[in-house]
Amino acid sequence: MVAIATRASWGARYADGDKTLTGLAAEVFVHHTVSTQLPATATVDQERAQVRAVEQTGQNRFGTGISYNVLIFPSGRAYQGVSWNRRGTHTGGRNSTSRSICFVGNYETNQPTAAQLATAAAIYDEGRGKWWKITAPLRGHCDVSVTACPGKNVFSRLPEIRAGNPGGTPAPAPAPSGLKVDGFWGSATSTRLQQVLGTPADGVVSHQTAAWRSQNPGLTTGWDWTGKAGDGGSQMIAEHQRRLKARGRYAGAIDGKAGPQYFRGLQADLGTPVDGTISEQSRMVMALQRRLNAGTV
Repeated sequence: MVAIATRASWGARYADGDKTLTGLAAEVFVHHTVSTQLPATATVDQERAQVRAVEQTGQNRFGTGISYNVLIFPSGRAYQGVSWNRRGTHTGGRNSTSRSICFVGNYETNQPTAAQLATAAAIYDEGRGKWWKITAPLRGHCDVSVTACPGKNVFSRLPEIRAGNPGGTPAPAPAPSGLKVDGFWGSATSTRLQQVLGTPADGVVSHQTAAWRSQNPGLTTGWDWTGKAGDGGSQMIAEHQRRLKARGRYAGAIDGKAGPQYFRGLQADLGTPVDGTISEQSRMVMALQRRLNAGTV
């Protein structure tokens, strides 16, 4: 169990969020404060003062006190911001359905410490089934908003935090994979996409709409055509839809369904002809496979 200093310990002065939330969060977002960068040797008193400064910023901007659920300093010490069951103001449009982990400082220009990464990984793991759903993905603020937050130096370490392996070999890791570039989207392509997106990697695209099967001959192994309305579709596709939407490529629902609108958005993102279907030896799939081989999506 991670030691998280209470709100009383650092001297919270303002409201503990603006609403009581029920149920487990569906997502976890990582942020940075872009405030004073304390060293790993900072004292507890220095850190408490900095938490109060972050609280004042949230109060000035939103009137509901500190914005984030937990704040982590370079020392590795963690402080409770807004309580886990209260709504903060960290991720626009998602504050009621997500929780936040915040690195205190500027991680566009500074590197997170090993202690910070270890604490973040431990909190993310402890929160599964406790504060957020076991399947809740860990994302950067920049995945859903036009922002640099949580800074490139933290964002690049998210795979390690997800895997509970900070400082080690990320698992999954967005590294070159040697995926065959053949234009057919089968289990190997899905597994690699799942790894890069940080969703469970089993090579299966679950609960897809059977009516689309014949229209997309380039979709081969690992596609489950047993989907029903409202079943949530594929967690991998839903995560990819979120990222495409954040880039302005996809305007549909986040429903986990790989249909014409999703494929058109992906084709536009990859710079291939946009027709909403996946042919055999698809140019879009080849472009996706090349991107995955480079460790990106």
